Amino acid sequence: MQKKYRLKNGRVFSYLHRKGESNANKKLVLVHAPSKYALKVGFIVSKKVDNRAVIRNKVRRRLREAFRALIPYLKDNENYIVIARESCGESDFEEIANSLVHVLVKSNLVVKEIDENVIERLKIKQSVLDKAKFEGRRTDDK
Repeated sequence: MQKKYRLKNGRVFSYLHRKGESNANKKLVLVHAPSKYALKVGFIVSKKVDNRAVIRNKVRRRLREAFRALIPYLKDNENYIVIARESCGESDFEEIANSLVHVLVKSNLVVKEIDENVIERLKIKQSVLDKAKFEGRRTDDK
């Protein structure tokens, strides 16, 4: 992920924890709040995930890659924090990506329909995407 998308300032992290809205599932917690600047994201992978730095860094890399692929489909003027839970340590990339998409859809932060190439690359399950509400998407109930 490019450096321009990284959230590095500790004050912003603490502000998001205090004022942001959060949604969670078994693997991840997503905290987000509106910002007057462009999209920024920070990742927190604590020692609760695993005591070994190798595993924590692997989880962080997987989260970054999954989030990087989803940036064009998210709300632009938001700051995000993705917090890994304990069960992320044993998860593979597909499970982490599906959890991330699930939390983003649950928070109504996905504004455009996700491209087929991204769905295929991240191996996102259709059941996760079915709950998404996109702008301009018609639901014909006949």
